[in-house]
Amino acid sequence: GAFLQGDNERAISFLQNAHALAPEDFQILANLGKACMAAGQVAAAHSSFQKAYEISSNDAEVCYYLGYITEHAGDAVGAETLYRQALKINPADRQIHLQLSNVLHLQGRQREALRVLRIAEARFPDDRDITFVRGQLASNSVPGWHLPMLADQARNDAYERAIIAKVQPGDIVLDIGTGSGLLAMMAIRAGAAHVYACEADEILADLAREIVERNGFQNQITILPKHSTSLVIGEDMPRRADLLVTEIFDRAVIGEGVLPTMNHAWQNLLDKKARVIPEGATLFGALTQAPHLQRFHHIETINGFDLSPMTVLAHPLTYRDAQIDFSKSDQCHVLSEPFTVRAFDFQVAPDLAFRTENSVRISESGEADSILMWFDLQLAPGVVFSTHNTLEHQHWRQATQILLDRVDCQSGQSVDISSAYNGYFDFSIGV
Repeated sequence: GAFLQGDNERAISFLQNAHALAPEDFQILANLGKACMAAGQVAAAHSSFQKAYEISSNDAEVCYYLGYITEHAGDAVGAETLYRQALKINPADRQIHLQLSNVLHLQGRQREALRVLRIAEARFPDDRDITFVRGQLASNSVPGWHLPMLADQARNDAYERAIIAKVQPGDIVLDIGTGSGLLAMMAIRAGAAHVYACEADEILADLAREIVERNGFQNQITILPKHSTSLVIGEDMPRRADLLVTEIFDRAVIGEGVLPTMNHAWQNLLDKKARVIPEGATLFGALTQAPHLQRFHHIETINGFDLSPMTVLAHPLTYRDAQIDFSKSDQCHVLSEPFTVRAFDFQVAPDLAFRTENSVRISESGEADSILMWFDLQLAPGVVFSTHNTLEHQHWRQATQILLDRVDCQSGQSVDISSAYNGYFDFSIGV
């Protein structure tokens, strides 16, 4: 009664006396542990719960409290064992699901943590706490661009047209970076015999496997949860592939590692007469003046205060979404004619580094402080996807990279642009 009324100290005293009279009474020990927990006496609570557990390990509440104390003592592995035991006894306890997912997360086992939360969400569909935690874990574990990418219908349709054009009956297909498994399923629907789809992200590999099974392709698509550079012919695939399909491109084409990936695939995974999707890509650029983007890279005086030390946090040799509204004259001026940064042929093993030189005519005077980039993806003959004019709902956008040195340009003159890549772009401008 004292415990129910919130008088923890009196409850503890009463239960300690009861325990002295009946030291093997499981329920007294369990209640004493709960009273000690409520009073903040963690060590005493642990002792009581441990004694109760030794009498009977088949009580979900005792297992849960022991797991909770163990978790907060820093032993995530021990807590996991106790939470799993509690969940086996009482799978209808939502809090056990949440605590188990948390200790899995603490161990870096996000895939298993997400699986626990998905089970909990199905069991407790109206529990917003579980939905929130599941969403937070998923968004922190997997890059957030996967859903917008899948929602880009123009991209999906272009890939499917290319797959229909290039798949031949009986093909063994290699899908690198399968993500959801969408392109792999398109290949089977187009007539491929089997697709070996590799996905290094364990969470995505699990989801792809579930999606493939849900759509009835589990006997025709094999999900390989590893990087393609780890695949071994004769172990992961029975033979080299007849067709490669991949979509590991970022807004500047090569930032997701397509060059070393394709190079390795041609040397180790593809038949010498293999077909590829895409067949190639062309990355274009133009000199621009974009003062609003400079503020992301060169912090100086803000509201009358010198904040220039913050500039050390900027990455001076990386690119970002252009996010340019060309209808606003204060945002961006395109100063030069377009030039080709690089044309890539994926029908052979591509070089990992390159340098190109261009002489470019200036069409509008201004101070060039950035390079605007976009690409054409040659998926198959007659099937080209371009980011030259992207719409708001499309996944791929144009990119821009701030120049380390600004250059004054005059209309009508020509400038020399050197574009070097060896893991990152380095542009230099000579007037």
